[in-house]
Amino acid sequence: MIKSKLDYKEFIGNIENYDKRYLIAIFKCAISKYIDKLVKNFSILEERITTSEFGDFSIRFSNYLLNNLKLNETLAGVNIEKYLKYKRIPVDTKGLHGNYPKIRILKILESNGYTNIDNILNDNGIQTLKHDLQKQIKPLVVKNKKIFCTERFIDEIIKTKDNKPKKFDLIIFSKCKPKYLFEMNFYSTEGTKIGINQNEYIDLNNYIRRNFKEFEFYWITDGNYWLTTQGKSRFENLLKYFKQILNINTFAENLNNFK
Repeated sequence: MIKSKLDYKEFIGNIENYDKRYLIAIFKCAISKYIDKLVKNFSILEERITTSEFGDFSIRFSNYLLNNLKLNETLAGVNIEKYLKYKRIPVDTKGLHGNYPKIRILKILESNGYTNIDNILNDNGIQTLKHDLQKQIKPLVVKNKKIFCTERFIDEIIKTKDNKPKKFDLIIFSKCKPKYLFEMNFYSTEGTKIGINQNEYIDLNNYIRRNFKEFEFYWITDGNYWLTTQGKSRFENLLKYFKQILNINTFAENLNNFK
């Protein structure tokens, strides 16, 4: 265990003795409280950045922007001429922000040997998947491959609120059968959308559990909101209703479970 008040030198001297998962949990709890303070008083962050102890901050922050957030790739989508003329970015930043988890998740899948079959499904005019893909396309096309698709309906699965077909953000197949069904969201701040989504996904999860043993539903959600006090409280309450709630990193860590 880590003491609630611990001298820095003592902590560093015993760093190898701490469990990595426990350290991450402690860090997330600490940083969420720190973020709450920064939101109310930005001078706290400004003061720490300008101190001599953080002299390499600009370099580390630049590396984070370039390597983690792929700033160069983002800037490549900016029309420089129009940006300089109108001082605006002619891209749908709201849409890009909303699609951030999907972009990351698809890259994780593809880098781990999964094949996106969206083009195959589109070529065959398939928007609604039967419970066995081999009944809709030639088995040899996808046989012995790890496959997934996006933005598809599953035959017979509906939204309980209005009885309309449910489209899933991501579907991972097991032996050519759609098995793992995902919804993905990213929340930076609190809003009514979170409450709407959580109620829909709780109902959907219960509905699938009751009626379809061959499917598993998962919610992938990420963003700074979950580090706030309210976000943490909401997350703890949601765990009563779901087998597991994933973020981008935990999805990558648990990828072997979706086979």
